[in-house]
Amino acid sequence: MIGRLGSLIAMGVALLGCGGLGASYSFDRGVASYDELKAATSACEAKGGALTLRKGYDGHDMSDYDCVIGKAR
Repeated sequence: MIGRLGSLIAMGVALLGCGGLGASYSFDRGVASYDELKAATSACEAKGGALTLRKGYDGHDMSDYDCVIGKAR
């Protein structure tokens, strides 16, 4: 019984740890200039993600973009 409980706790901790690895994030407001988009793309790719435009947004503001990492892709 105690061994089984320990296994469940260990599995829960492992799942919580993995949850942060696939975390996507958004950008703060600001003009989405070429240089800003290039810097955001580089930073996102360095974390294993891809810069994506949010559905229904026009792409003129940095807050229109997300860095999608992991399973969220």
